[in-house]
Amino acid sequence: MENRDCFFLELSGPRKWSIQQKDVHELKEATKQTLLRKSIDSISSNRGHAADTLERLKAFSPAVAANFSIKADTVDDLIMRLYSQCPDDQTVTSYVALSYCWKQTSRISVASETAEKIASKESEYWLPIYPSLFQALLNERKSEVEGVWCDQICIDQSNEVEKQVAIGLMDIIYKEARCVIVALDDITIDVAEEEYLRRYLETYDGLKLNDETRRIPRLRETPPDMSSNHVLIRLHEKITGAKWFTRAWCAHEMRMGKRHAFLVQCTHIRGRPDTVFRFDGSFLMHMICLAVEFPAHHSITSVRMKLRKVMNIVDGIMKRGQTNNHLDAFMQVFKLDAGGNPNLPLDERIIDANREKLAIVLNSVGTGLTVQHPSFDGHGEPLGTHNECFRAISLLALAANNAAVLCTSGNSFRSEHSTSTNSWLRWPAIYDEDNMSTHGRTVIDTSRILVDTGPRSETVQLDCLILGQSHHFYNPSNYYTSEAQRFLSGCSDHHIGDLNSRFYNWRRLIDLNIETRYVFTLIVACMIQCGISWILDSMKLCGTSFAFHKTADTLLFEKDNVSKDIFVHSFARTVDEKDQLDIILKFGYYIFEKCLHRPWESQQILSAAPHIIALTSGGPHLVYLPLDHAITAVMPTALLADEYADLPRVWLLSRSIVDGARRFELQGRSRIFGSSFSHRTAAQSVQNLKVHGPF
Repeated sequence: MENRDCFFLELSGPRKWSIQQKDVHELKEATKQTLLRKSIDSISSNRGHAADTLERLKAFSPAVAANFSIKADTVDDLIMRLYSQCPDDQTVTSYVALSYCWKQTSRISVASETAEKIASKESEYWLPIYPSLFQALLNERKSEVEGVWCDQICIDQSNEVEKQVAIGLMDIIYKEARCVIVALDDITIDVAEEEYLRRYLETYDGLKLNDETRRIPRLRETPPDMSSNHVLIRLHEKITGAKWFTRAWCAHEMRMGKRHAFLVQCTHIRGRPDTVFRFDGSFLMHMICLAVEFPAHHSITSVRMKLRKVMNIVDGIMKRGQTNNHLDAFMQVFKLDAGGNPNLPLDERIIDANREKLAIVLNSVGTGLTVQHPSFDGHGEPLGTHNECFRAISLLALAANNAAVLCTSGNSFRSEHSTSTNSWLRWPAIYDEDNMSTHGRTVIDTSRILVDTGPRSETVQLDCLILGQSHHFYNPSNYYTSEAQRFLSGCSDHHIGDLNSRFYNWRRLIDLNIETRYVFTLIVACMIQCGISWILDSMKLCGTSFAFHKTADTLLFEKDNVSKDIFVHSFARTVDEKDQLDIILKFGYYIFEKCLHRPWESQQILSAAPHIIALTSGGPHLVYLPLDHAITAVMPTALLADEYADLPRVWLLSRSIVDGARRFELQGRSRIFGSSFSHRTAAQSVQNLKVHGPF
């Protein structure tokens, strides 16, 4: 094994398309426990939490709960095999795990006589990847004693029970591997790319990620570094276009791995040994971050964004491990592909693939639960469709005291069991995905939340703080709207704000079109009417989701530095005051962006507008509400904590009469800006409401 992170490996000797079955050893229980000890201890310690979650899920939906079991109870059933040329498994102290794309068949196209020869040998396993890549994989081992784990070889594919146990524990297999080896076997590096890379790697050792500055080398250069490296662009697009990056299991295996090595074949040249390019996660991240600065086709841009999610790249740092949000994991995993059992008919295979994705979501979140094999003897509700899986994960999230399910603002969920009735559950909107994390947030109490246990999940019953009805909310007055127009025009005329800014560019927003300028003007009018103290309190409550500029620190924590008359002073004042105005308007853009999810189910930007409500305690609040609809705005008491201030936690309810009884229907969710709600229950009315989905 080479010590460098990126290099070309030249392989000699005959190509081998198979390995001997005698070299694949089932580990003794003691060896398995030793190799997987850290993860086994972790899921064992989490068993109590998993059991509590499963019990709460049974209260929400016994049929859905029947699909899950406690992961800790399945560890002893895991059969662990490794490929190793050492027959004594006691000498195996580590292993590397292969990650690759499954093919329709396990056989890679080779000469027919070779295929017939290998197929006749029951004592051999077909290799799931090309021989050159498998040889490079073996080269990654510390020694011949180190084991290799590959699902196609190390799991009995004819044993459904063994497969289900392994799928549920796939996270610990990849977590405990010393290294995850990724075979990108559907692409090949051509001669020109190889020559360029060999020159590039001569200097790459000096371009490693600087842990102190947390900066990517060559990033933010003018012009962008990749703009002059056309071969590197082509190589980047080829690598990120590999099928591996579209597969749900591959993304999961990458997130779980401690470290990664990627293998790509080079074009074979007659008379020269097979050559494989080997690079690590840092080099891939280096290319991704450079490429983001360079325009690309929409399809490549989509792959880049997906890849950043897969690699969990934040601020140029690749973070490994689990997410903490069920719905975020669901949305990311279900965007990717899974094959399902290739031996099943197509419709059953799709269901099997969705259940595989569901298992990945559970592993990603670290619920301590796993998906059971779908054999419920009539007592369960087998999951398989996209909708069924979403409903199951939503209820599981609620059972795990995850608040995100109460704050999604996309379209209403409708079960396949209903043709007309919508659920109170809602799909996440695109603007929800970056805010669904529950890290650092107070865990909600679901003990007083009751959910309809039927297959349609029509209703939820919970305590809500009543904010007011439509007549309690009002638009900014004409005076303040005129002041906002004057203020925005003055800021533009005096060149306040950076027209080329990449973040919260309010100047571009007002020039976009008449509709966006009108809505943004209303938001600024509300801000002026509520006053500078309200603005500073609201900015502080939004916390890190708005803290993007050092000037914000002054605005957030030193109110005396901000004039109460900042909106009416002339614009030819100090640099600090201009910066303050820019930050205030960036906050207005932030409000605009957070409200773009359309709290009412309409695609028209003017279907909703900012409103002000003056609560009995806490002063004015700004909330985005639909126009021309009678609504009651409420906030579930489970979401009163300040940690949820940046989420759409206001429920917009309509009232209707059905069979002579009044009922509330959830028409949408919206964000609210203002002071804290943490201690508001004593001053405002709290009611226990039964909420239906929109009819």
